[in-house]
Formats: sequence, C-alpha cells, structure tokens
Amino acid sequence: MRRLDLFVLVVAVLNVAVMLELVRRRQLREKYALLWLAVGFGGIALGLGRTVVDRVAHSLGVDYGPSAVFLFAILFLLLVCMHLSWEVSRLEERTGVLAEELALMRSRESTAERPAPPAQPVIAAVDPYGPEPGHSFGEPTPPIVSP
Repeated sequence: MRRLDLFVLVVAVLNVAVMLELVRRRQLREKYALLWLAVGFGGIALGLGRTVVDRVAHSLGVDYGPSAVFLFAILFLLLVCMHLSWEVSRLEERTGVLAEELALMRSRESTAERPAPPAQPVIAAVDPYGPEPGHSFGEPTPPIVSP
C-alpha cells in the first residue's frame, strides 16, 4: 500500500468517525449524515482499491484514474450545492410564511388585550349665559329676526 492510498484511507475513516459523532450529538440530521457517510465509505473503497479506480477510469476513456475521481467529486459537490440551494429556498419561503403568521397572531393578541375605549359622553351645546327668558334648557331657541 502506497502512502497516498494510506492517506486517503485515514482521511475517509476519520470522516466516517466524525459524521457518526455528529449524528450521535444530534448536530447533523440523518439525511445529511447518510450522504457524508457514503462519501467516507467511498473514500475507504478508494483507499483500498486503487486498481479498481484505474480500471473504471480506463473504461470511461480517462487515462489517469485520479482525474476520474476528481470528475466524480466535482459532480457530487455540484449536486450537493444544488440540493442545499433548494433547501435554502424552501426554508426562506417557510420563514416568510411563519413571520406573517406570527405578525397576525401578535396583532390579534394585542387587540384582545387592549381595553375597550371609554364611551364618549354626549355634550350638548349649552349657552354659558343660560337660556333666554321664557325658554328652558332643551327647547329650541326661536330664530332671531331683524326688523
């Protein structure tokens, strides 16, 4: 086993160990953990079976095996980026809906807690000098006619 194969094997085993620990601590969701565990086990397979990689690369028309590995790695990362972009878009939409619902709930809560405004008293227009002679309060005042 060459040093490069050993290095790839060690990195892949560390990747699997770290992913398992993150899942155990509930810091990584299972659907993403499965993805990265597959990457780790793929790395273990690459570290143990370099001749298989060279044969697969030659069958695809690639003369240098690590070039095929980089091609597949780039395609894999492109798919991961597309998936994460989709997740972010979905979560942004959900966050907007939740923010609207929260605003409506707070609005309803504040109107329910607010006391009803006091009834406005009816104020009648009263002449501060009192009624005209011969009239009492509440009776209409006859119009003033000029001679």
